[in-house]
Amino acid sequence: MREVMEEYSTTFYECMKGFPAEKQEDIYRLYAYLRVIDEMIEGDYKITDFPNWREVIEEFHVVCDKYQFKGEWLQDFHESMFTDLIQREHTVTSMLDYCKGSAESVGMMMATIMECPPEAEDYARALGRAYQIINFVRDYDEDTAKGYHYITSDFKFYIKLFKDELSYSMSGLHYIPAKYRQPIMEANKMYEKIADELS
Repeated sequence: MREVMEEYSTTFYECMKGFPAEKQEDIYRLYAYLRVIDEMIEGDYKITDFPNWREVIEEFHVVCDKYQFKGEWLQDFHESMFTDLIQREHTVTSMLDYCKGSAESVGMMMATIMECPPEAEDYARALGRAYQIINFVRDYDEDTAKGYHYITSDFKFYIKLFKDELSYSMSGLHYIPAKYRQPIMEANKMYEKIADELS
């Protein structure tokens, strides 16, 4: 599963090295499933392009069972992926609704893997939204070339939104066990650098 993250997300791949080996493997399994589903929905990735797709699904189910992911997180994720099949133009409101599945649910899965308490939910969701919003800005040209308009070209608005969400999410940093904080802080720094470069 590691090769999927290594190929598609150099930012997270480098940061994830800060996690214990067992957690790394679980995060790779999670990411591989999310990425393969996303790529197939967008039409860039045929299931035959990844001969181990059955293993990706099976390993994801192992992680789901291990951490007892809530069904609503999985439902929200798949609903957002389905949205890509029927809606390509978004308002700020619909973009944030899309983030509920594409990012907030992933934030909750990651928070569970990192052994965060239930009180971390709002902050985990905000961190997921922050990452998704700055990804929309970074990938704007690529997304619009495919016909997806998650955001407008008013990057300043979305970068401010990213920074606000990130700032709020970090007010809940104390809910992340200390042994798992460093990779998150490294990811934040890399995304903040991207935001500064795009400002």
